[in-house]
Amino acid sequence: MIPGILSDKRAVVAIIVGVILSIIAYVFIRPIDRTISYAVYGVALILLVYACIMDISDEFEPVADTKSIAKPKPTVKDVLKPIDEHVEEYVPAVEAPSAKLSKLPIETIEGIGEVYGKELRGAGMISVADLMVADAGKVAEICDVNIAQAERWIAMSMFAWLDEVSEEDAEAIVFATGITDLKSLAAASATDIHRKIKTALDEGDVRVPAGYKFSIEKIQKWIDAAKKLI
Repeated sequence: MIPGILSDKRAVVAIIVGVILSIIAYVFIRPIDRTISYAVYGVALILLVYACIMDISDEFEPVADTKSIAKPKPTVKDVLKPIDEHVEEYVPAVEAPSAKLSKLPIETIEGIGEVYGKELRGAGMISVADLMVADAGKVAEICDVNIAQAERWIAMSMFAWLDEVSEEDAEAIVFATGITDLKSLAAASATDIHRKIKTALDEGDVRVPAGYKFSIEKIQKWIDAAKKLI
């Protein structure tokens, strides 16, 4: 309890009784008999001393040591708590192609203009990414072209997926060299591809923007990128 004269109920009661007895002894008994009044004073004094003793004893009450309180031992129920069987499944990150094929309209591919684009869009092929995974026979049927033409479109969309290959590069690879798959590109010679592209450009067989540049070093990067994917 908090130290103080009112910290113990017994002390409070003793003080109240002692004060009342003192008043009675002084006001009522003393005028009649001093001896009896002294006796009553004595009782009141004893009560006051008792109150002081009770109050002082509160100051020395032992304080519980929280550190020494033993923690409850785990029960069998606690030990045998069910284990959470939920395990987070590892999902590897998917590396999206830098060319953002899903945002490139299907008309980006050389040879697919407004007419063919409308037909392919009607069949659910909206982006270059859709064309990349399409079936050549289905594309040929939708656009009423031969399968070879459809394969070239699909090949260009597939090559455009490579970080090192631009849309113009993909067009040059397909139309100048006749390569339509990654395996053939990976097995090709950079010097041979360079020669064929140069010849096709000189003869006008491949249409690329003015200022288009290519080199053996650049072509070798195409080949190396294809090798990583096969």
